[in-house]
Amino acid sequence: MYYQIPKTARLAAVLALLVPVNDEWKIVLIKRPSHPRDLHAGQISFPGGGLEGQDESFEECALRETYEEIGIAQEEVQIIGSLTKLYVYASNNLVFPFVGYLERELPFIKDPAEVDRVITTPLSHFKNKSIIKTTELKVRGYRLPSVPYYDIEGEILWGATAMMISELIYLWT
Repeated sequence: MYYQIPKTARLAAVLALLVPVNDEWKIVLIKRPSHPRDLHAGQISFPGGGLEGQDESFEECALRETYEEIGIAQEEVQIIGSLTKLYVYASNNLVFPFVGYLERELPFIKDPAEVDRVITTPLSHFKNKSIIKTTELKVRGYRLPSVPYYDIEGEILWGATAMMISELIYLWT
């Protein structure tokens, strides 16, 4: 079904951040805390959020949000490109994903209001077909049967973030 992105769509940006750990690239994900007004509460995602007035670009938005959520300073991140923008119907967000890396491992300083947990997973893990599964999800009162997801440390990584990771893995291989 073809749809048009509503003019009311909130503009947002996220960062797929790669970190070198023990001669291996890991990707940084966050688990959002439970909050009744957050449409993505408890979900696994990339650091990111809505475009704000001080942001001069989507890239700057992704970097600012990454700093606010996990404490990684903008000057530490090397942006290497972007992925395909993606409209998220459930939250009416048009998301611009960026890919960047750190030259060295840095400590994460999570904002507990926005991040329940930081998860770093080897990028190579996503090439393992055994972590791709399906499940039934109940989201905002709706039952979604046979939803594909990545099993990341027992967490369900699905939806827009999973689609972005799939594109990243495709480009990486």
